[in-house]
Amino acid sequence: MIHVQTSIHDRFSVEFKIYFSGKEREHHQFKMNSWIFVPNSLNINASTYSKDQFYRDVKSNIRLKTPRFSLQQMAGADSQPLQYLSRAVQQAVQEPSEEHLQNLEFHVKMYVAIYKSALRDETKALQSVPNHVDAAAWMNHQEAMQRVVAQYRGLMSQYRDSLAAGEPIFRYGDEYMSHLTEVYAIRLLRYCQSVQANALPEIGSSLTELITAEHQYKIDQGYHHYDADDQAVSRDMFQHQNTLKKYIESALYLKSDSHPDGVAAQQLTFGVAAGIAMLISMLIALPFQKYLGQYPTLIFVILVIAYMFKDRIKEYARNRFAHRLKSRFFDMKSNIFFRGREVAHIKEGVDFITDEKTPAEVLKTRGRSDLEGRIPLEQIILYRKQLDTDDDTFSERYEYRYDGINDITRLHLQFFTLKMDDPETKVGILDDDGMVRSEIIPRIYNLYIVVQCVVADTCEYHCFKLMMNREGIQEFVEI
Repeated sequence: MIHVQTSIHDRFSVEFKIYFSGKEREHHQFKMNSWIFVPNSLNINASTYSKDQFYRDVKSNIRLKTPRFSLQQMAGADSQPLQYLSRAVQQAVQEPSEEHLQNLEFHVKMYVAIYKSALRDETKALQSVPNHVDAAAWMNHQEAMQRVVAQYRGLMSQYRDSLAAGEPIFRYGDEYMSHLTEVYAIRLLRYCQSVQANALPEIGSSLTELITAEHQYKIDQGYHHYDADDQAVSRDMFQHQNTLKKYIESALYLKSDSHPDGVAAQQLTFGVAAGIAMLISMLIALPFQKYLGQYPTLIFVILVIAYMFKDRIKEYARNRFAHRLKSRFFDMKSNIFFRGREVAHIKEGVDFITDEKTPAEVLKTRGRSDLEGRIPLEQIILYRKQLDTDDDTFSERYEYRYDGINDITRLHLQFFTLKMDDPETKVGILDDDGMVRSEIIPRIYNLYIVVQCVVADTCEYHCFKLMMNREGIQEFVEI
């Protein structure tokens, strides 16, 4: 299964979160092809926008899907994340080796990452019912939050003295959990105040106490915290929390080692092309050498001409072979590692193509109007991606249930704005009084992205419309 989720990341970039999942076989292959239809007026083509520029504008991260646990499950006595963390702590206490400390660090990160995911999802769920606060559900949510945090801190306190090497790891996790608790409690309090300011004062009071307690806890522990009277302290807090976020989520991100794809095949075909060119040049030159041996100057001229033919034939053959290789090989291949073992590899390739080489189904999904189909309006960028996974290797290195991989790809489009006109234009409008007045109309450029997802015998298409101007992305929707 492939699931595609999109969002606007910032003014000049969009994000594709692609979820790959397969549970029936040991090995899986997922393919995703994306056709980006770019207006000709932006002057984006093979001459002005190279492969290197495209890969510079594309940022891709591969990560495991966060294991799904509710806050109630995490807070329970038989909480699986807590059991894994407790076992990792005990192993590190009994034998504080580098391997056991790394395992402890991994499970601290996993515990906090699972807490963040559960907290985010359940906070959204509580806010999903418009203008309504379920007192019992909100109180249960808050109590579960506090129990999950208390269990972690109890474990940290219990082993603080016997596991000095692991204390910084525990503190990083504790600080980020405290930050998450405060942030999401503030979101709930803001929502509660906005919909029922006076109807449920006990919930507002309880959330206020939790926020105040966590803020004071961070001060007492020497953690980074928000200070309304000191902007520098608040700025450092924000930067530190971003660093903590990357540190915690690094347990789920998969490391990659990228290199060009099909290098051996490319060199072999180029060698064959050179051999063919040499053979043809020899067939041209040898007969003349045999019959015109007494004319060295003429032989010299013939050899030069033969060499010229050889050089052109070699280039022609290389281009022909290279064109055929494009369909079989990619630009680069990345080996994906998890906890020191290779678990997958991903291939990527990008090319400018024409309408004639674009599948009819893709053009149909793009949905050009009759007028658009009569003139060359767009350049087409084809971005290919193929992911091969080995689920058995994941299972060997991962205690939690393997539930799939998220490929988070961010496409930066600032380069696309260089040739855009002003974001607004004036037009003359005749009003009801018969007077002409000026009306400001926004100028928008439409980019279309058609995504094809292929897994096993299943193939599905998605089409997205991206509306932007020189000031950035205005709207990004699936159509």
